[in-house]
Amino acid sequence: MITDRILNLFVPSLIAIISIVIFFLVHPAQKFSFVPAMVVAFVCYLLTSYRVMPKVERVLPVYLIALAIQFLHFTEEYVYGFQFKVTEIMAGMPPFNVNVFVAFNMIAYSLFLLAGIGMYKGMKFPMIIVWFFAICVMGNAIWHLLLTLRVGGYFPGLYTSFAGWILGPILLKRLWRQESVA
Repeated sequence: MITDRILNLFVPSLIAIISIVIFFLVHPAQKFSFVPAMVVAFVCYLLTSYRVMPKVERVLPVYLIALAIQFLHFTEEYVYGFQFKVTEIMAGMPPFNVNVFVAFNMIAYSLFLLAGIGMYKGMKFPMIIVWFFAICVMGNAIWHLLLTLRVGGYFPGLYTSFAGWILGPILLKRLWRQESVA
């Protein structure tokens, strides 16, 4: 139906644009990580989920496990001061406001959960959020390893980021695979 095609193109476009604007407003460091991730997520969505939804029974369990680990990851980051330490090693970056750091993450996790429900219900447009999360899982694993190498020791979030090396590729592969929902 034409209305579904418009909805499934317009809403993800709007989500991508609004997200990118928010990323620029929340903290300047996010333009280097979340903005490119959202652009890639939008392209991946258009090439895959917009055309054919992935098999929910193959994607959703891995997605929810990755999301559960992300909650633990945020806890590790927050407790050990990621919000302060990351800006200390990035020249010219202002520190994160702790309240903004927590609010931003909690709002994002709420949207990730809602996108999972949308996927479960067979809705296409929330899949851009699922793609964004999957890309960030992989990116987060890489980013935390690089931060750890940069400081020459532990960097907050490192331990829980290891799961991303396994779950990220699995999730991306299952999202990318063009299997009809039937």
